[in-house]
Amino acid sequence: MTVIEMHNVQVAFGDKTVVSGASFQVTQGETFSLIGASGCGKSTLLRVLAGLQREWQGTMSLFGEPVKAGSRYQGALRRNVQMVFQDPWASLHPNHTLYRTLAEPLTIHGEKDVETRVSSALEQVGLPADAARRYPHQLSGGQRQRVAIARALLLQPKILLLDEPTSALDMSVQAEILNLLNRLKQQHGMSYLLVSHDADVIAHMSDRAALMAGGAIARFFDRDALRRGEHRMA
Repeated sequence: MTVIEMHNVQVAFGDKTVVSGASFQVTQGETFSLIGASGCGKSTLLRVLAGLQREWQGTMSLFGEPVKAGSRYQGALRRNVQMVFQDPWASLHPNHTLYRTLAEPLTIHGEKDVETRVSSALEQVGLPADAARRYPHQLSGGQRQRVAIARALLLQPKILLLDEPTSALDMSVQAEILNLLNRLKQQHGMSYLLVSHDADVIAHMSDRAALMAGGAIARFFDRDALRRGEHRMA
């Protein structure tokens, strides 16, 4: 089953075209990665898929249903597409406890057993349930990124968008987070769309990858090509 399909998607900010024509598909249970130099449009495409960048041209469908440019995600679509940002510090409110941060999306969507769900989410990402009483500044960078992942998983999404999820972390912590993401993907049957500059991360995580250059998809790599390291020379 195809969960993401983009055809000739274009994004411009004023006179500057950031994405000039991106076309690709992602199937259920797959980790598909976007690679390329800074400014080539990778993160912009993630924001389009997340519903954060609503001005675009072209065609896009999620779970087989067309998505209209300019529209806000509603209902199941809003739940089923979640994003983990590059900087966990910037994505967590400094004056809110972790409990408030994690409970908010559950409350908005009318979920029950909020306290139990928050505790379970923290434990899933390797944090104790009593961490809910803490504030972001009381956590390490790796712990904050675990909280960001827990928040993204609370609504049990089918697609998780990952924008450089380990680039702000120490090397020793990066492997822990990547292994955690792989384990959670298997447990929940999610599809991942990953953006990373790190060739090792791409090779470790991806089933397929696409190289972006000049705002467009220039080349695709299958799993065998990634194992051979062809993406490192692109």
